[in-house]
Amino acid sequence: MFRTSYRIITFFLIVLAGTDHSLFAAENRLTGFSADDTLTIRSAEARMDELPDIVHFGGGFELRASDWSLSSDQATLYGKLDDPETVLLRGSPAMILVQTVSDGQPATINGQADRIVYERGSNSIRLQGNATISRNEHSLSGGPSEYDIERDHWSAGGPGGIQVEVVPEEGHPPSL
Repeated sequence: MFRTSYRIITFFLIVLAGTDHSLFAAENRLTGFSADDTLTIRSAEARMDELPDIVHFGGGFELRASDWSLSSDQATLYGKLDDPETVLLRGSPAMILVQTVSDGQPATINGQADRIVYERGSNSIRLQGNATISRNEHSLSGGPSEYDIERDHWSAGGPGGIQVEVVPEEGHPPSL
């Protein structure tokens, strides 16, 4: 009960701290948060950094928008609270879920790692430590990974190598 009350109080403090700003993201974004997205942020604690436009969260961070979901033990948002440029997630594990459209088809991107960095400027996700990222049925796990959402491009490597799992489309056997 105390944790739930604390989360609610923290959420209201975050909203009150940003009363000069709406909770709608800026326009002119190709992908990521859009002007129509209401951002909901929940966490057990939050504090503004001494440097401008940096907010640190701890104790069960969650950020939700219409087609995005981020969660971790700890997080740092860089940029305006209602228009974050970079989100750094740390936790056990940190998770990201993105609903997008690629070649006219809906796609779900799931990422999980000890550390995740989402950069809006490059529309990319970087994962480090026990990293796994999947897009629909296909997945990549292993070393540090990066996924460019707009280009639908993955790269990964490092000690221990990687593992790729590709599930053939129904009715199309894999070619050799």
